[in-house]
Amino acid sequence: MSDFPLSAFGEIVFAKWNYLQLKKNIERLQKEFPRRICRKALAELAKTSVKKIKATIPGRVRGIRKAIKWRHKKARYSKYGPEVKVGAGVGKQKQTAGEATTTKNRKGRPGVGFDARNIHWWFLGTDKRYTGTKRVRRGGKKGRGGWRGSEQRVDTGKPKKYRGRMPPQGKPIIVTLTGASGELLGIVRKWIDVGIKQELK
Repeated sequence: MSDFPLSAFGEIVFAKWNYLQLKKNIERLQKEFPRRICRKALAELAKTSVKKIKATIPGRVRGIRKAIKWRHKKARYSKYGPEVKVGAGVGKQKQTAGEATTTKNRKGRPGVGFDARNIHWWFLGTDKRYTGTKRVRRGGKKGRGGWRGSEQRVDTGKPKKYRGRMPPQGKPIIVTLTGASGELLGIVRKWIDVGIKQELK
């Protein structure tokens, strides 16, 4: 990450500093440069981020790797100019028979597998799980801020069986991207230089 040796704590501090610099430079892009420059910069930033996240995920769980995507945020929801979203289940997700959350096509393996609908299990883990129950939503309504209400677990009438809990299987996305913030910062600064040169023409 750096050109000189650091302790583990030093590496964390250095990554945090790079992350803050990255945020500061993105804000500069959004405020000072044309929209087309900002969108190109953020697109390259997002594509690199996706590669970094996928590099931490084993190839055997292809449903998770394919669910890591990015997209430009809609202008009407962007307060500060062009923005992108990067992460798990972002953008249009295409399910195939081998990756859908279902017991079909799993060749006798237990469980439901991973896809965009349950990818959060990989990064966050699960609570205690039981067969014969399901979660239902009560009250609230869905709006721009997401669904608001409460979730409750109810019986389905089928036999109950405790299935344990799954701990997180992968590194949190924010940790991965913070660790790569030095490289991401270089991308943003490159596009700032491109914008300055175009303004001087």
